[in-house]
Amino acid sequence: MNRRDVLVGLGAAIGVTTLSVAALARRSEILHYEFGEIGAPAGGLTGSDLQCTAGTVTPRQPEGPFYTPMTPRRRDIRDAGVGAGVLVVGGRVLDAQCRPIAGAILDFWQTDHHGRYDHHGYRYRGHQYTDAQGRFELVSVRPHAYTALSIFRTPHIHVKVQGPDTPLLTTQLYLPDAEDTNARDRGYVPSLAIAFTGQDGPARHAAFDFVLPRT
Repeated sequence: MNRRDVLVGLGAAIGVTTLSVAALARRSEILHYEFGEIGAPAGGLTGSDLQCTAGTVTPRQPEGPFYTPMTPRRRDIRDAGVGAGVLVVGGRVLDAQCRPIAGAILDFWQTDHHGRYDHHGYRYRGHQYTDAQGRFELVSVRPHAYTALSIFRTPHIHVKVQGPDTPLLTTQLYLPDAEDTNARDRGYVPSLAIAFTGQDGPARHAAFDFVLPRT
């Protein structure tokens, strides 16, 4: 077993079974990016209904050990050399009264389509700012399930989200059509599943709205 396999196994174990002391401490930290910027308009989003119920915020989930700060600013986090199917997740960052938060930061990271994290660079990692209407758009590929050290993880996308006047949210997004693998992962939370909205050529589109309390 090589070092990467050990790290993947440890990350899966932390993500499913327990929160480490370090992960608990990081919940109160801010993201390592400057606030005050507004993202370019996310014009590709459709006018879907808000996935928001006033007073109900998005659940937290463990960070795991694979987060890398100071990622490139970009909406498209794909590896240019990989021709896997495209997954586009769009939505909004809202406050607990369902009002959009402009200039919120979202920092995404995930595995590739083989279930591997990039520990040496920024493949499938990147951050972005919401636009003036609180919208974001992530362009990536469908993450893959993996097993390491007898710990199984269903496909998921990690994300840290923070607005200029909100606490930091660390959570994970899941795929609703991965029923078999979702049922095997004790970390799976149905309310964190994205909603598929359509297909555009090779790109499958989905929606998810993050809801954060204001400080």
